[in-house]
Amino acid sequence: MKRQYILRALSAALFVSLLLLVSCSKSKKEANEHAAEQPEKKRIEVTEEARKKSGIAIEVAGPAVLKKTLKLNGKIGPNEERMVHVSPRFPGIVKSIAKRLGDVVKTGEALAVIESNESLQPYEVKSEIDGTIIKRDIALGEFVDTNKTMFIVADLSNVWVDFSVYRHESESLGVGQKVLIQPSESADKIESTISYISPFGLENTQTTLARAVVPNDKGQLRPGLFVEGTVVLEEVPMPVAVKASALQTVDEKPVVFIEVAKGFEAREVEVGERDDECIQIKSGVVAGEKYAAGNSFLLKSELARPEPGEE
Repeated sequence: MKRQYILRALSAALFVSLLLLVSCSKSKKEANEHAAEQPEKKRIEVTEEARKKSGIAIEVAGPAVLKKTLKLNGKIGPNEERMVHVSPRFPGIVKSIAKRLGDVVKTGEALAVIESNESLQPYEVKSEIDGTIIKRDIALGEFVDTNKTMFIVADLSNVWVDFSVYRHESESLGVGQKVLIQPSESADKIESTISYISPFGLENTQTTLARAVVPNDKGQLRPGLFVEGTVVLEEVPMPVAVKASALQTVDEKPVVFIEVAKGFEAREVEVGERDDECIQIKSGVVAGEKYAAGNSFLLKSELARPEPGEE
């Protein structure tokens, strides 16, 4: 009798377990069916006025050239090939000084007047080039001889940028390579080329000097300041690319927001090569499609916001 009781108890327990299993399976199936009934939110309605106010920039997907680059730190200096040291032709006394430090001068313009010790006649000391006075070492009444450097005049319409290159970086560097100089965070990059690579290294820093002659028509590059340069090692054309700022991650997948009627659509994409500015798109976007470039993160935030009535 005891044995029959045990068998009945086991049978009841098994039955209850089966009921629970069926119930759980049914609940899970219903939950999945309910989730399937809910369409995944991929489109966002945005008016043209709202888009402009939000600063969401529109670009067109298409061909681009991706750059493999090397970033270097450099220092701006005057172009020593366009710089003159001004000295008196005859020893004498400084009678007047016409120019100050920082003044811009023209070729033949008087900088100072010296009274010659030999003839006792005054004569003008003139600038030999157009440029800016970057050094002045002269005072009224001072005696100066022909070895005295009274002024240094430099043509700052172009300057030298000297980069420090480490040994492992120098292997990929060569004369003639394009280099982009960033004067400041807000300024446009200035394009130049590597014009000189020193055959010697610096013992104290274990670096090599690489130089670029950089146009400075706007005077943005001030000698003595440090600057960042980006050397273009290789340029690779891509059939379809978008701005790097356009790529967002949604549900751990890369997406680009494509412009559609009345707003944008989150389009999953396959990405390839990239640089600081652009990203190759292998699939998901075709050339000619318009997409959100600047401030596309605002669309991602809107996409993640729950619909009214959702928890």
